[in-house]
Amino acid sequence: MLFIISSLPIQAGIKNTPTESEICFEGEWNTKTRSLSPIPFTASISGDQLILECTSPDYDINITIVNANGQPVWQCDIAAPEASFVSIPLDSLPQGSYTIEISNNYGGYLQGIFQL
Repeated sequence: MLFIISSLPIQAGIKNTPTESEICFEGEWNTKTRSLSPIPFTASISGDQLILECTSPDYDINITIVNANGQPVWQCDIAAPEASFVSIPLDSLPQGSYTIEISNNYGGYLQGIFQL
């Protein structure tokens, strides 16, 4: 019988890069043209930041993050030009389930659920 003993450490396959998860939105995005527009937002969580990107930042928006109890834990009004890229810090929020809500002045409303 032959036994081979190695002094090499066993690696668990853990990377030092933050995980990223996408947030899916539901709702209708109304604009001043009175027609439904495709959802212009994408959102993802990267590390302790929620990254929100908008392909057509033509309207002022309101962003609210609500906890599982329905209480707002973060809120911000954002002017149209700045809505193309928004980074929201999540490091002060405890682990749990949250909903991001995005609305505009034309009745557009989107929401997406994410976990921390």
